[in-house]
Amino acid sequence: MTESRGRQLLQDARTLVAESWCHGADARDVNGFEVDPWDDAAASWSLLGAMVAVLEREALFESELPLAELGAALYALADLIDTDSLVDWNDDPRQTQDNVVAVLDQAAAAYRDNCAVLEVSPN
Repeated sequence: MTESRGRQLLQDARTLVAESWCHGADARDVNGFEVDPWDDAAASWSLLGAMVAVLEREALFESELPLAELGAALYALADLIDTDSLVDWNDDPRQTQDNVVAVLDQAAAAYRDNCAVLEVSPN
């Protein structure tokens, strides 16, 4: 991944969701059957599934994403999603592919390279 790997994670997840989005599963094949998000047969992804697919591909071909950058990417999403669960938000019956793509766009735009926004508690 180039530039900020956390921002790139959001952008790559957006690409997958824009290609084809699903709900009720992390990922589905072309026949609509549930598959693992990183499976070569995956043809559509939920918000969480797209994030997992990108992370798994990154780990396979390069190295794991640093926790600070992953945290910052999730932090950028959390500022935009009013729930504790990406799955619940994605699977809300009112949710649309366009909304999910828009949230990933907004999160990538708001992502801060300075991961200091995430302070770890000493407790």
